[in-house]
Amino acid sequence: MQIIFLACSKDKTSTCTSFPTFTQDIEQIFMSNCTPCHQTNNNYGGVILENHSTISNNINVSISEIEAGTMPPSMPLSDSIISLLNCWVENGKKYD
Repeated sequence: MQIIFLACSKDKTSTCTSFPTFTQDIEQIFMSNCTPCHQTNNNYGGVILENHSTISNNINVSISEIEAGTMPPSMPLSDSIISLLNCWVENGKKYD
């Protein structure tokens, strides 16, 4: 008897039409919407989001919270911002 294993994979075709960088696109989103509550001196929930390193380390949870509409608490971020964040991750979280 011969057993054949087949694997299915998600289509990994990129939907990104932009190539955002931290300094040009992402930093300002976090500085305006996240850093007031998530910085060294005021780290709500123990999460710090104030520079490339801390944002990169927490980006997956941040995107999940933003997509769920739970963060930022003041107002939901637009789908275009969410798309930009996802493209930044997909393209390697580039700094410049």
